[in-house]
Amino acid sequence: MNQFKKKYSKPFFAGLLLFVFGAQLFAQDTSEKKTSTASASTQYVNQNGTTVENLIESALQRRADILAARQRLNIAQARLLTARQRPNPTLEAEYGTPRFLGGEAESDLSVGISQEFELFGKRSKRIALAELEIAQTRADLSALERQFSNEIRQSYAKAVASARQLETLEKLVAVDEELLRITDARLKEGDVAPLDLNLVRVEAERLRVQVIDTKSELETELLSLRALVGLDVGEDLRLVPLNERPPRLDLPLWQLTEIALRERSDLQAAKLAEEVGTARINLAIAEAKPNIEGSVKFSRSKGIIDLPERIGGGFAVDKDNELTFGVAIDLPVFNRNKGAISEATSGKIIAQRQREFLEANIKKDVAVAYRKYRAASEKLVIFATQIMPRAEANLTTIRAAYSQGEFSLFEVIKEQRKLSENVREYNDALRDYYEALTEIENALGTKIPPEGFAPDTSSVLPGREIVPPIEREKFLRDFINNSKKDGFTQLTKKQNEQEKK
Repeated sequence: MNQFKKKYSKPFFAGLLLFVFGAQLFAQDTSEKKTSTASASTQYVNQNGTTVENLIESALQRRADILAARQRLNIAQARLLTARQRPNPTLEAEYGTPRFLGGEAESDLSVGISQEFELFGKRSKRIALAELEIAQTRADLSALERQFSNEIRQSYAKAVASARQLETLEKLVAVDEELLRITDARLKEGDVAPLDLNLVRVEAERLRVQVIDTKSELETELLSLRALVGLDVGEDLRLVPLNERPPRLDLPLWQLTEIALRERSDLQAAKLAEEVGTARINLAIAEAKPNIEGSVKFSRSKGIIDLPERIGGGFAVDKDNELTFGVAIDLPVFNRNKGAISEATSGKIIAQRQREFLEANIKKDVAVAYRKYRAASEKLVIFATQIMPRAEANLTTIRAAYSQGEFSLFEVIKEQRKLSENVREYNDALRDYYEALTEIENALGTKIPPEGFAPDTSSVLPGREIVPPIEREKFLRDFINNSKKDGFTQLTKKQNEQEKK
């Protein structure tokens, strides 16, 4: 009987409960600061990192495809310069003389200038079309920038979530290592069985494998984020952690839909495409009408005249100057620009249908994003108010039951695995919540306005007075001190009988 009482002595219980409550602490409110022990996750996410807004600003200045897209705006502005130009005048000059062919010293010289005048508002319609195309190009560029910004936000949220999970696993590994050291020492003293040590080793190695997988996921996500931002794969990149008490959206679905229909840059581009179609129709109709061309020409002719015999005969030089004015008008008999008019009309119809389709899609996108947000917020609240507190209660129960001999070490390790899984799912829920907010902003086409969130003191999570967080370091310190002072409950007769069996 004394042998079995010695098998699980107080130091072993202290190590075991340190192991159990280390896992318990990670399941509590994650808003507390990191412990003094350095974590590998701080290499990627810490308060000295780069915010997502700074990354977006840098990406818009560095990405080659964004810079290339901005050149389309320069092209549209160049077209506006072309549209503002008037037709150039035409200068004509002619000179002819028979002397080139051995004839008389006669000559004809004419100099004229002509100017085409655009009628029926062709120039103003051309300018209006070019200005609309510039506005459409700006809207397309804004939509492209919005798409890239949302991709960066989603990648940022995934990277931060992976870093949170890595931090949790690293702390669990540290707790397991401490338990492994204590269990190994007690095995050498003959206080525990080799099976107990193997169970702890298997659990520690399992957690190390999870650390490797999670770190790989984090580094892969950071590589994707570097590519999105336009950084070199070898450049240092550290992120700022997201708020672990995220804000609560306080806008109804109908209001979000109104914002989207008003702010979406791709919808603005679609509406401008309709206006561009109308402008092209107007220009094509105007171009079907003729312009007028005015001209003025000065002519001088020099001729040789044979004088009659009755006035003495001989030769005389005859010079004539002439000023001619003219007007030319094209007659639209064969070409009335019907092909261009028909093409512009079809283009407008296409733009109209695309705009209607896009409006329907925007309403659907906002509704889907809002549903995802509601689901993500409910999921996050359930984890924070139900799953995590009950997981804490389960550990408290196991602690008391194990000290009374009701559970084996295997059951304790099994419960730790459940806690680890709960923590991972909680981190995923927080990531999904931020991704849902990003998806709403993507559907809106703009950032959620500040008045769209609840006041600064409000969060989607219940108040701390409702779900009070545990201060990890203080809790662990008090737990160890109390253990040393009061000691642990000894094994009961029932546990001894189980150990004998």
